Formats: sequence, structure tokens, C-alpha cells
Amino acid sequence: MFDPKYLESCEFYQRRYRNFPILIIIPIFLLVNFIILFSLIARREIVVKAGGEIVPAKILSDIQSTSNNAVDINHLAENKSVKKGETLVTFKSDNEKISVQLLNQQVNNINDRLQSLDIYKQSIIDEHNHFGGIDKFGYDSLFNGYIAQVNTLNSEFNQQNSDKQTADQQANHQIDVLKQGQSKNNQQLSDYQAILTSINNNTRPTNNPYQSIYDNYASQLKSAQTADDKEQLKQTALSNVRQQIDQLQTNSSSYDNQIAGISKSGPLSKSSTLDKIADLKQQQLASSQKEINDQQQSLAELKAKQSSVNEDYQDTVIKAPESGILHLTSDKATIKYFPKGTTVTQIYPMLNKRTKLSVEYYVPTSNSVGLKRGQNIRFVANQNVTKPLILTGTIKTISSAPIIIKEESFYKCIASINVNVREHEQIKYGLAGKVTTTKGTKTWFNYYKDILLGNTN
Repeated sequence: MFDPKYLESCEFYQRRYRNFPILIIIPIFLLVNFIILFSLIARREIVVKAGGEIVPAKILSDIQSTSNNAVDINHLAENKSVKKGETLVTFKSDNEKISVQLLNQQVNNINDRLQSLDIYKQSIIDEHNHFGGIDKFGYDSLFNGYIAQVNTLNSEFNQQNSDKQTADQQANHQIDVLKQGQSKNNQQLSDYQAILTSINNNTRPTNNPYQSIYDNYASQLKSAQTADDKEQLKQTALSNVRQQIDQLQTNSSSYDNQIAGISKSGPLSKSSTLDKIADLKQQQLASSQKEINDQQQSLAELKAKQSSVNEDYQDTVIKAPESGILHLTSDKATIKYFPKGTTVTQIYPMLNKRTKLSVEYYVPTSNSVGLKRGQNIRFVANQNVTKPLILTGTIKTISSAPIIIKEESFYKCIASINVNVREHEQIKYGLAGKVTTTKGTKTWFNYYKDILLGNTN
């Protein structure tokens, strides 16, 4: 049988420990202890969320504007497939085209002039006209003028030589005349000397034109009576003959002096004329070479200008350097001016199964603490489908300095993503979505403690 007194004791304890306050406080106490213990043990991921889009891992080319001229034809369009060398943008280029044509004409003109100068120089060297006809720059006339000067110098020498020959002929004639006179004078002198000898020897000369002198002397001598008269006649005759001999000897000396006084110049040397011709030739060659040097310098300057203008003219057409897909940073299809140096478009690689992809997104500087390369990211595409596209990856690059966008600063992050073949079929360049970056983990206790302390990082 149950003892009633025990029943009373049990009822007492039930009333003591099963009252309402006891039944509420204990579970709450246990729950609080469990929550505190859970917050100290359980960990929560610290993530940063941002909007991002899918881009290629490698951009083939950044295409910049090459001219400040107005746009003439614009073939830019987002996600347009282009081939290498395809024209993307053309600028108005009337001034550049005129400049190119003008410089080409000037360069061709100088090249033609240099060719004529080379022919002119070679013609001077060879002293033969190598021009096939009339030269438009007049160098054939210059060469003809040079040849005329050479001919003039040669003609002057020939004239001098002719004058010398004439003068020599006149001198020879005068000498011949004088010598003839001298010979005649010497013959007379010889005849008189023979008469003198005949008188001294009292022998009659033969074949002497002055034999009459001796005959006259002999006649007078026969008529003389005395020896003194004969001696006197002899001395008188000798004296007269000696006077003639002295006169003739004087005349002979005079002839010698006159002949000696007639001078003839020596043979003319053409070396002086040849030296003048050589000097003239060197002057012409030096002048032509100087002009060649000047023209070559002008040609070099024109070619430098031509290269610059050609670059400017070529810069009026932007062509695709690679085959790929166009990506416009903004709507540039209707823009009339692209300032030189600004990015016009980018060329992405063709999208296929082997194309490596990345996610580009911007993290506010307020959430950048703890952000580093190698951290995991999760990309969820903004698509209205039953099963969203979810991709994972890791951060590869973080900009070293913040970027200002609409008066707010952000760090640019690029993360490589892992894409399988099935997911590749759903991806397009520029596909936007939400990017969740896992910076690390912390206990729930520390998480709420940081919130209470205002540390949102």
C-alpha cells in the first residue's frame, strides 16, 4: 500500500519546483548558454558583395582615337565580330590628303632634279652631253654654257698660238732681209779687202766689182814721176779703201745688232689654258655637288614631313589590329568627335570553349580592408531562369589605387572564374551579376561584437 505521507512530500516538491517561474527561467538560461557557446564556436563567412560582369581574361587590343578630326564613317557596335584589318572608324581627311599630295609632288620634283644633277655632273666629268634632250631644270643649258667657256679658252689659246706664228713669221722675214743685207755688205767688205790687198801687193785683182778702183790707182801710179808721188798715191788709195772697209764693217755690226734685236717668243704652253679649264671644271663640279647636297637635305626634310603627314593621313582610318569581338566602354555609335588618345573600343577574343574568362567588379573603399589576391569569389548571374548561373573563382588582381566613379572611390578587382563546357553555352561578354567575395571567417560572437563597436569590416 502507498504511504500517504510520501504523497504529501511529493506534492510539496512538485509545488516547489514546478511552478511557472522555474519552468521559464531554466530553459531560457539553457538557451542563452547554448547561444553564447554556439557564438563562440560557430563561425560566419565575412563577405563583400558587389556588381560585376564577365570579361575575357585577356583583352586583345585597346583601340584609341588617332585623330581630332570629325568622324566620317563609324562602324562601331557592341559585340560586333570584326576581322583583322577591317575598318572601324574613318575621319574626315581633306587637309591631310592635300598635304600628302603636295609633299609627294615636291619629293618627286626633288628626285627628278637630283637625277638631272647627276647627269649634269657626269656630263662635266666626261665632257660629253649625256642629256637625251632638253632638261626641264635647265641643266643641259648650264652644261652647254660650260662647254662654251671651255671652247672659248681653247679658242683663246689657238688665237694666241696663231698670233705667235704670225709674229714669228714676220720676225723671220725681217731677219732674212737683214741677213741678206748683211751678206751683201759682207761681200762688199770682202771685195774691198781684196782691193786693199791688191794695192798693197801691186797685183791686179780679178773678178772684183771694185776692180776700177785698182785700175784708177794703177793709172795714176804710172803717171807719177817720183817715188814719193807713187808712195803718196798708194797711201791715198789705201786710205780711201780702208774708209770703205771701216764703213762696211760698221754696217755689218749694225746688221748683227738689228738681227739680235729681233726677238721671238718661245713655244706657247697649253698648261695655263688646261689649268684654267681644270679650275672651271672643278668649280662646276663643286657647284653641282653643293646643289646636290642642298637638294638631298631638302629631300630628307621633305621625307620627314611626308612621313609625319602620311602618319596623320593613315591615322584618319582606324582598322582592327586583331580579329575578335568589339566592346564599347560607352555608346560611341553616334559620337562625331573622338579626342585623340581616348579609348574608342576594345577587342575581345572570340568566345569559345577555350576562351579564358574573368569577372570584373568594383569594391567600395569602405569594404576593402582584408581584400587580397587569392580569395574566393562567387558570381551569380542576373537571369530570370529557374536555375541561376553560379560560377566560382579566385581574385587575380586588385588595383593599387582607388578609382573615382560618380564621386565615390572603388578598388577594381578582377577574378578568374572556372567555367565548364555546359556553362560556356550560357555566357556572353558583359553578362552582369552579383559577386560575393569571401574575405575570411569570424565567430558569431566577434561578428556581433564588431557590429556593436561600429567595425563593419
